[in-house]
Amino acid sequence: MSNAVPNIAGAPQDTGLSDHEKDLVFTYQIGEPEPLFLSPQAFLHAGITTSSRTSASVHKALLKNGVLREELPAINTSAISRNFAHELSIITSHAQKKLVNLLFFWEEEGYRWKKFAGEQEELKAVIDAEQSSGGTVGTYEKRLIEVEGMMKLRPSLRSEQERENETLPGYNAGNRTRNFVS
Repeated sequence: MSNAVPNIAGAPQDTGLSDHEKDLVFTYQIGEPEPLFLSPQAFLHAGITTSSRTSASVHKALLKNGVLREELPAINTSAISRNFAHELSIITSHAQKKLVNLLFFWEEEGYRWKKFAGEQEELKAVIDAEQSSGGTVGTYEKRLIEVEGMMKLRPSLRSEQERENETLPGYNAGNRTRNFVS
């Protein structure tokens, strides 16, 4: 579909990602060999498009404009420019807005994943050190299991308290730079 002809349908269009759509893309990505790299089919699972071919085209366009990179799992949301609508004219303007929401959501998921991965590595190192010195590791192993579970917990199942305690990046819309909130 092209943006050459405007969508004049009277029905309201939802450009946000529902909890179900977040769960679908999260579950799909967790099954991928590199979960933090958005795959070409992720946009199909997130409800951006209903076509596998269009999903792959969206992925290719995001690689071309620098929002996605093949060598890094991070999403470069600062590469979303005023030409974004033209660069992704293969999907409707409503789908483009939903895509931007998906990109910011996945960027936050990446931060969350890296935080838990860091804690996981730290716990494994502590467990190894404790085992080599003959110490007890029960509480560390329990926490390691908790962290592994938290990494794989779908967005809709996370508690409101966990969502409030997450330290995620803040964005300044004026100059499009990231302000990391601590």
